[in-house]
Amino acid sequence: MIFLLFIIIPIIEISIFITIGSNIGILNTIVIILTTALVGIYLVRRQGIKLLFDAQKNLSQGVMPTEEIIGGIFLLISGLLLITPGFFTDIVGFSVFLKPLQNIIVIQAKKYFKSRIRY
Repeated sequence: MIFLLFIIIPIIEISIFITIGSNIGILNTIVIILTTALVGIYLVRRQGIKLLFDAQKNLSQGVMPTEEIIGGIFLLISGLLLITPGFFTDIVGFSVFLKPLQNIIVIQAKKYFKSRIRY
């Protein structure tokens, strides 16, 4: 499955690069890619600092920072996708950055893992 992602995602990215590059030009395409990477880095850094402070606050109150840990995992995935050059990975990275989608993924993951547990 993961092997297929390493084949399919670059094919999607290349086709999008060709389509957009032929419509708006190579230089504009490169500028957009660099801009989304910089905006992504800024957002991930800002959210990461907030998560870190929230986790420290919870730990000082004796509360396990589970929400912050989950948020950190999503932030890592989002950051990796945003710094990867490409329009498709940027769209997925920005989507994963959004809290409503994170909540949906967490709910689906819980259902998946609960169905896999055998007592």
